Amino acid sequence: MSTDLRKRKITYTIILTSDSPKSDARRMHIKTGALAAVSFVLFVAVICYAVYVTITMAGSRDRNARQLEQIVQMKEENETLTAEKESLESRVSSLEETLARKEEQEHELVAAHEENYIPRGFPMSGAAQIKEEDAAAEEGDAQDDGALKVEAKEEWKELIFTAAEGTKVVATAPGTVKEVREAEGEVSYVVIDHGNGYITTYRNLGSPIVEEGSQVVKGVALFLVGEENTETGYSIRKDDEYIDPLELIEIKG
Repeated sequence: MSTDLRKRKITYTIILTSDSPKSDARRMHIKTGALAAVSFVLFVAVICYAVYVTITMAGSRDRNARQLEQIVQMKEENETLTAEKESLESRVSSLEETLARKEEQEHELVAAHEENYIPRGFPMSGAAQIKEEDAAAEEGDAQDDGALKVEAKEEWKELIFTAAEGTKVVATAPGTVKEVREAEGEVSYVVIDHGNGYITTYRNLGSPIVEEGSQVVKGVALFLVGEENTETGYSIRKDDEYIDPLELIEIKG
């Protein structure tokens, strides 16, 4: 009898019932081996799921750590870029200020240069008198009609200066000698182009001591005044229109 009990396999019966009075109860017989196999499969599935969850969570933590590290790195890079941007903006602002100052200085230099080339100087190196028209007419009447003399050209608004022997006729501003004329029986003259619309003309009975095309500075001698060439005619043109020299001449002393 004990031998029969050892050989007999243990089985389990599952009874499925329904609340309906018409339905029959169903029975399912499950052997212990099948139950053990199902339990083993479930156990393995649970273990696999636990391992999967663990690996997934570990990977998620790693990803989160990397993302956090990237976020920190990006914040540091952003702060660095912001600092560089502020530094560049400061440098640009400084450069703009420097450029503005240089432009202002250039404008001032150009203005000073143009001012320097305006013929404001006195056309004689020493003391001289402006010959009045009435005095010039009376003196002209007293002189021989055939004598060569410097007569004021009214259309030029020309002034006639009378100076003592040894005085020099000088350029009233820097410029280029545009024309030199000396001919027998005619009044000699020197024309200077100051490059800014101003042109000055100096007329005298003496011989010019500058050459056409030469560069001159303010105060350079153009004629030497002697006994027979004490008078000098002086006129100014601005953009091809004659102006009164007394509007520009700066008389000092």
